[in-house]
Amino acid sequence: MELYNSGVWANSLWWQNVGASNSVTNLLWDFYAQVDETSSAQALEFDSFQFVDGYSYMFGSQCDLGVGKWDVWSASDDAWIHTSIPCTAFAPNVWHHIQWYVQRIAGTEKYTFVTLVVDGTSYSVNQTYSAKYVGWADNVGVQYQLDVNAKGTGYHEWVDESTLTIW
Repeated sequence: MELYNSGVWANSLWWQNVGASNSVTNLLWDFYAQVDETSSAQALEFDSFQFVDGYSYMFGSQCDLGVGKWDVWSASDDAWIHTSIPCTAFAPNVWHHIQWYVQRIAGTEKYTFVTLVVDGTSYSVNQTYSAKYVGWADNVGVQYQLDVNAKGTGYHEWVDESTLTIW
């Protein structure tokens, strides 16, 4: 899939819903991404999600290029939380392999970012957050967001071999 966005501090979102599956508590998202040489990204954002009984379990993540760290999303705080995992600009025109393993904690409104693997290097995250009630219909899916920085120069991102395994 080819994505494109431009404009000062502009954001664009592409998503794929796969349908409701409320018994699912484990998600493994595996995909490849690359950017072009003109990338003026503020952040490279990759999210998987599950909506159950109106609660949003947003397994949001981003490579925050301004900070140089991977961030995860705290839904109840509507805030990005920096991890200690390093993230620098993706080398252009090179496929980068990303895998996220996350869990929804059954019987609670909590979710955990368990493990991130980037280009074969595994990082233990183990950070748990509270879901947020949004009233949306039950669903599971993934999304990609392009966040452009203050330069506003357009850039492309490509995503390939995206697989979401749920159980």
